[in-house]
Formats: sequence, C-alpha cells, structure tokens
Amino acid sequence: MSPLLQRVVLLCVLTLLSVHNIHGVHDNSIDLFRTHVNVVNTLEDNLDLTLHCKSKDDDLGEHLLHQNDSFSWSFRPKWPIGTTLFFCSFAWTGEFHYFDIFIDGDTGRTDCDDCNWNVHKSGPCRIPDHGEPICFPWNKGIK
Repeated sequence: MSPLLQRVVLLCVLTLLSVHNIHGVHDNSIDLFRTHVNVVNTLEDNLDLTLHCKSKDDDLGEHLLHQNDSFSWSFRPKWPIGTTLFFCSFAWTGEFHYFDIFIDGDTGRTDCDDCNWNVHKSGPCRIPDHGEPICFPWNKGIK
C-alpha cells in the first residue's frame, strides 16, 4: 500500500472514531476514550446521601447511597475538548449542596480517567491514583 493510501485510510479511521459515540452515557465495554466517575458516600455520622447527577444531555437519576455505598458512570467527553460538564446535587438530613464534579479543562477535577470522589459534609474530595486527596468546597448558591 502506498504511503498516500495509508494516510488516507488512517485519516478515515480516525475520523470515524471521533464521530462515533463521542458523548453520552454508554455501556461498560472497554473504551480508551472513556472517563469513569465514581462517587462514594463518606459522610460523617453514618448519614445517608441522596445524589443526583446530570449533564446538559444526560440525567443519571437520583440515587440513595448509604454509608460507603457508591454510584458510578462512564462517558466520553464531548468534542471539542472543554465542553463536557457533569454537575451533581447532594442532600442529607438538613443539608443540600451542588458541585460540578466534571468540568472539561479543569485539571483538579478531570486529570483522571478513573475519577474517584469521596463526599464529606465540608465538600467532595477527588482521590488521585497517587498523592493526597484534592478537596473542594461546595458550589456557592442554593442551600
């Protein structure tokens, strides 16, 4: 195969990969371009947590998490880079908070393929593969 034909075939394959299923919630099949988010209820005082996460395109529903229970989802960040946002509400006895759990381009929140979060009363903490947890305050606004 000539070098020119090889480049054309490669360009076609890359184009197909970039436009096929580039956003949304998907099944659990292996995918190199997929981001996984896992949220664990680590609230103090053994409190239950009601979690509701959404993006502009996907509503993941409301989930009741008992102490140390988790909720996970996977998605492919939208193209072009920098446009994917997932936000969640967190409620427990007497408290209600919001947090933008995935913002494309925010390295503190998205410098991960497997983004693991622990939820505390003071706010969520991302647990990196190496190093200390990265903790955030709740979004300002509705309480």
